[in-house]
Amino acid sequence: MLLHERLHDVAGRLGDKVALSFAEGALTFAELDRRSRALAARLRALGVGPGDRVAMLGDSCAALVVALWATLNSGGIAVYLNEQLAPEALAEVLDDCEPVVVIASRRNADAKLSRIQPGRRMGRVLVLEDEGGLFVGSPGNGGRFPVTTSESDVATIVYTSGSMGRPKGVCLSHRNWNTTVRAVSTHMPITADDSYLMVVPLHYVHGLMQLFVHTLSGATIHFAKDFLFPNVVLDQLVCTRVTGFSGVPYHFAALIDRSTFLQTGLPHLRWITVTGGRMPPERVAQIRKAKPALEIHIAYGQTECAPRATALDPRRIDRKPDSVGSPIPGVTVLILDDEGQEVPQGEVGEVVVAGDNVMVGYWRQLDATARVIDALRRLHTGDLGRLDEEGDLFLAGRRDAMIKTAGERVFADEIEAVLLQCEGVVEAVVVGVPDELAGQRIEAHVRVEPPLPAGDAATQHLADRIRQQCLSQLPFARAPKAYHIWAEFPRKPNGKVDRQRMLQGPGSVLRAAVG
Repeated sequence: MLLHERLHDVAGRLGDKVALSFAEGALTFAELDRRSRALAARLRALGVGPGDRVAMLGDSCAALVVALWATLNSGGIAVYLNEQLAPEALAEVLDDCEPVVVIASRRNADAKLSRIQPGRRMGRVLVLEDEGGLFVGSPGNGGRFPVTTSESDVATIVYTSGSMGRPKGVCLSHRNWNTTVRAVSTHMPITADDSYLMVVPLHYVHGLMQLFVHTLSGATIHFAKDFLFPNVVLDQLVCTRVTGFSGVPYHFAALIDRSTFLQTGLPHLRWITVTGGRMPPERVAQIRKAKPALEIHIAYGQTECAPRATALDPRRIDRKPDSVGSPIPGVTVLILDDEGQEVPQGEVGEVVVAGDNVMVGYWRQLDATARVIDALRRLHTGDLGRLDEEGDLFLAGRRDAMIKTAGERVFADEIEAVLLQCEGVVEAVVVGVPDELAGQRIEAHVRVEPPLPAGDAATQHLADRIRQQCLSQLPFARAPKAYHIWAEFPRKPNGKVDRQRMLQGPGSVLRAAVG
C-alpha cells in the first residue's frame, strides 16, 4: 500500500482525532487527508505528475506537512529543503532535483529564493502567505486520482549534503518507508494511543521518519518551534503530555544541563529515543536514575536505510549503554571484512545493512550509488562495528573523516573547500574533536602564506575574516567553532599532515580564534 493510501485509511478510522498540533492550530486526520487531496488537485493542475519533484522550504507548519501528503497523492516525489542553506547552496539542490513546484514560506521566498540567479531549475513557486490561501480551489474528483505509482517508486528525496560541491539526494521509496514504519511501530510499539513531540526539522530524515511512523499509526504529533530554549521544550513536554520524544545526544545534553528535565515529573512520557551519535553512558545513567520508569531506546541507522537499522532493547540499557542494539524487524545487519566476508562474532568490520529499508539509490548519481550498494542490494555504511553474543551492535568509528556534530553529519572536505577560498589560506585541515554537548566540535586548522608573526593583530584579523567567510557560505551547524592559524603544519615522513601531533599540541600555531 502506498503511504498516502495508508493515510486515507487512518483518516477513515480516526477522522476526528488530532493528527498534527502546531502553535497556530491543529489538524485532524480527516482534515489532513482532505486538504492534502485538495492540494494534490492543484499540483496536478500545475503539471505535477508521477515522478515529478515538489520541493518545500520553510519552518515546520501544517501547510508544509499537507504539501508532503499532497505531493504523494499526486504521484510526485517530496523534497524538503534545508532552510539553513545559503541561496547558492539551495540553487545547487534545486538544479539537482529540478522540481516542478516549490512551496515556500514568505520569509524564505524573500530571503532565499529571490536571491537565486535566473535560469536555475526552480520550477513554479507557490508562496505560503497563510495556510488557508494555499488550499483554495475545488479538489475535483473528490481529490482522488488513479494510482499511477507503485510501492517501489520514490516517495521522497532527502539531501544529506549540498553546502559545497554536488549535492547528494537519497531516494527513498514507499516500500522503504513502509518497512521502517512497520518495524518501528512494532518494536516500540507505537499506537493510536500515543503522542509525540517533534523538535527535529522535516528536512532531516529522522523528522520524516517520526512523521510517517506516528501519522500512519494514528498517533498525534505536536510540533515544537525550535530547540533554542530547552526549558520551553520541557514546558511543551509537560503541557502536551506526549508519550514519546526523540533527538540526538545534543538535545538530551541540553535538556539536562540547561533545563530542569531531570527534576520535572513527566508521568505521561513513556519513551525517549537517542539517535544520530553516541550518548555518553554517564548521561544515560543520569536519566535512568532520575526517571527509572522511562524507556530509553538507543537507535542507529543512516539516511540511506530510511533511516533505522538497529535499536537497543531498553531492558539492556543498563548493561550496554554503549550499544546501538540489534536489527529492527525486517532488517539484517552484517559485519564484513575488506573482502566482503563475514567476520567472526566480536570482531570489528564494516557495518552492512540489508532489507527493504535500503534506499533506491542516490538521485542521478549511479557511480555514488554503486559505491555503497552492492549487487545483493546491501548498504555498505562505512561505519565500523562488531556484534556481541546477543546480536547487539557496538560501533567503532568511521572509515572516512565524517564528523558528527549536534546531529549533523559533516564531511571535512566540504568545509576545507570553503577555507581554501579564503585569501592567504594555502592548506586546510578540518577535524572533529570530542565535545560533551555536540558529540564532536568542528575545528579548522589553516596554513597561511606569507606566515604571520605570532600575536600580531593581523593574525587575529585574518582569523576573524576566515570565520566570517565560512559563516557566509555554510550553515552555522557546519561552520567550524574554532580556527587555528598555522605557520607550518606538523608532518609525517611521507609529507602528509600529522593530525595526531596537530591535535596534541600548539606547535607553530599562531592564534586560535574561537567562533
